[in-house]
Amino acid sequence: MVFLLFGIALFIAIHLLPTFSRQRKLLIDRLGHLPYLALFSAISLIAFLLIIYGYSQADRTPLWQPFAFGRSLALTVMPFVFILITAAYLKTYIRAKLRHPMLIGTAIWAIAHLTATGDIASIILFGSFLFYALADMIMARPRQTLIPSGGPSVIHDLIAVALGLTGYAFVLYGHEILFGVSIFKDRTI
Repeated sequence: MVFLLFGIALFIAIHLLPTFSRQRKLLIDRLGHLPYLALFSAISLIAFLLIIYGYSQADRTPLWQPFAFGRSLALTVMPFVFILITAAYLKTYIRAKLRHPMLIGTAIWAIAHLTATGDIASIILFGSFLFYALADMIMARPRQTLIPSGGPSVIHDLIAVALGLTGYAFVLYGHEILFGVSIFKDRTI
């Protein structure tokens, strides 16, 4: 459980850093923009790998019975989650209208998985990310991002849909290898 908790704490901490504009700007000024992004990405990847490893090793003692509709709900909403997360990094109408598509996608992902699971590790993992997404939406301030400037484009929305659905298919079929939980064999996601 230690790896899971440490990975979650590290992932959330590094992703909340941009909400503190002054500290983020200080780091960018000291390191440079590209080294800052590289360090941010490296720490995020390490945290993500710790989460995956920690979740695979964590206590799966059930605390409640997953909702009967949980699995179907997760399978239904996850394509939209991947589209939202992809749209956050492109000049899309989705991003223009929703403001925080990645955080909205993260919250939906967490809620869907909380309905489909009921064990300690899942509650810690998905509950933490739900809390993070909601807190980050509240704390988010305008900041320089990786998204190119300019207005939204339908082409970018189509790209977000195509890439999002491709990512969903990859994770759907690789879920057991990636996260240790089979979508097709197990009752939970």
